[in-house]
Amino acid sequence: MIKKPLAYISAAWSGTETENMEAARRYCRAVYEAGFSPICPRLSLPLFIDDAIPREHKDGIDMARDIETNAARDTLTKFGKGDKTPDPYTPEQVRALLERVAGTEWEMPVVLGGLYGMRRSEVLGLRWRNVDLEKGTFDVVEQLPFHVPPKTTVIEEMAPPKSNGRRLPITDVARPFFERQLARLDTQRRDAEKAGTPYYDNDLVICKANGAPQAANWISSGFGKLLAGLDMPHIRYHDLRHTAATNMHQLTGDFYTVGEVLGHTLAGIGASLGLSMNFEAVTARYVDVRLERKQEVLDAYHAAVHPKPKQARQTTPKQEKQTPKRKAPEMTL
Repeated sequence: MIKKPLAYISAAWSGTETENMEAARRYCRAVYEAGFSPICPRLSLPLFIDDAIPREHKDGIDMARDIETNAARDTLTKFGKGDKTPDPYTPEQVRALLERVAGTEWEMPVVLGGLYGMRRSEVLGLRWRNVDLEKGTFDVVEQLPFHVPPKTTVIEEMAPPKSNGRRLPITDVARPFFERQLARLDTQRRDAEKAGTPYYDNDLVICKANGAPQAANWISSGFGKLLAGLDMPHIRYHDLRHTAATNMHQLTGDFYTVGEVLGHTLAGIGASLGLSMNFEAVTARYVDVRLERKQEVLDAYHAAVHPKPKQARQTTPKQEKQTPKRKAPEMTL
């Protein structure tokens, strides 16, 4: 089979990091649809390939291999920052980010990406029918299709997830975020009814004010602008996934369960965490990752991000020692 011709894309990136990334994504997508295999900063690779489409998933693998075997690999830059991937956020930085987006439309995307390591398309495709607050779980079984026109108001059909579906526990730390988001959307719906404006109930956990689906670009480009406005270190939204994986592994050492939480293959999570092992000798059938173990791993990470306030120790007030009254000396006459 003849491979697609390579198209080495370079430019004097002159905008902000977010603007450059979006420009590269659009250009790479156009070049890809024209029948070429773009060799561009790897930062943009997952942004213009739709892994839900088998053909594009395979093309993405081929392009990744082309980058790894390309003689000019070391000259490929990431928008002027050399070959350095942004460091994942520490639990303290994730906590600071959550505190700064509290009560905004970014709160839930940061929770799902930063605390659970969900993919962008999975975050935008999560629906309330797959969230069970009573049982304290939610299922990642679908994702938002890659090609959604900007003015789409109703999603007729979701795409299957990149990996097999997975069930994740809603931790005590995460539960208030889910409940607040549900209340927020209920308010949006009521406001639309009062104003007499249309509301498109797609059952989405994350959506526009009128219930319509958010575009993937809203997260990709908007997240960079968000961090710049908050004066926080620049990372891509996709790097929240790497942040979650790294922190969960460092806190528990259980890369099998981390892989199950993220929906990774063993080889995939190993590569993500920089682990060098013979993963071909270990198959998923030998690893029984139960929901309880996912709960333990997620609890450990979420507690590090959102530690419970220390309760003030109740101490019984010290009773003042009563100095025994001295007997007045008897006077002798």
